[in-house]
Amino acid sequence: MLEDSNHPMGPNASTRATRTAGRAAPALLGAWLSASLIACGPAITLESEGSDDGEPTAGTDSGPPPPGTATTPPTPGTTTTPPTPGTSVGPLDTGEFDTGEPWLDLPEDCSIFDQDCPDGYKCMPYANNGSNAWNDVKCVPLVDDPHGIGEPCTVQGNAVSGLDDCDAASMCWDVDLETNMGTCVAHCIGSPEDPGCPEPCHSCAIMGDGVLVLCLAACDPIAQDCPMGQACYPLNIGFACAPDASPPDAAIGSPCEYINGCPPGLLCVSASTVPECEGTQGCCSPACPVGGVDPCPGLLPGTECVPWYEEAPPPEQCLSADPGVCVTP
Repeated sequence: MLEDSNHPMGPNASTRATRTAGRAAPALLGAWLSASLIACGPAITLESEGSDDGEPTAGTDSGPPPPGTATTPPTPGTTTTPPTPGTSVGPLDTGEFDTGEPWLDLPEDCSIFDQDCPDGYKCMPYANNGSNAWNDVKCVPLVDDPHGIGEPCTVQGNAVSGLDDCDAASMCWDVDLETNMGTCVAHCIGSPEDPGCPEPCHSCAIMGDGVLVLCLAACDPIAQDCPMGQACYPLNIGFACAPDASPPDAAIGSPCEYINGCPPGLLCVSASTVPECEGTQGCCSPACPVGGVDPCPGLLPGTECVPWYEEAPPPEQCLSADPGVCVTP
């Protein structure tokens, strides 16, 4: 699951949310609970903050995406929490991760931005508590002839072990829990204060209490133009493709606890903004285009299309329309 450590749950309507650090962040939901869903991939946790008057406020870009301890559901368009524990398959038979040397005299901490581990190692996020959510970083061995950005990859043990066969500029992402295979996705470049991505229409998603810093392709929550098995979700950097960790029967109004806990076309927003929501944290509500005929009353009676961004969407989002979400006025 995905959990945005700096993301409130919901759209940034001018009366409900604020713009933080130059980025618009949704603010309808509170913090996400840290929990995992069965049969889901690793979870990404995002932190969110609420205002003193009970209304969610936009989170900052400093926290984190899947997985550390989640807080509560984000305001419309917020995040998910840690992923479900991956199926452990044990050490790889190929031995490609076995350096034959014990991990001795390695630094206790490292920086994914700086990649400051000793030669032959790289800094990677991992779960240090046996959970299915990334919550820490460590230096791990680089394999011989590692795979580059965009190439298929394999993780050792499980999706949050921190061990994979990608190069130091990337990590194995969107891992299939049965095969332990995924795709090498680029780490962000720059710094935590000024993160960036080398490719256009990509945004730096900082998740999991700041331990996940990935360049994810921007997506359109209305068009839902993500690959099969993924959906367009609001992370702290805007909308990006992430693994769909929703239950098979999830639909409009279904309870959700994670950013990626709703199926394509729906966003997990604060329970208080969705009519007859039975969730304690959040519920799934339709994404909608701002302007023109409002589809929300027909999709979810008692709601209207509220802009996700308080101002215009950031240019790196490459959106064709201003996105919104169906919530109570």
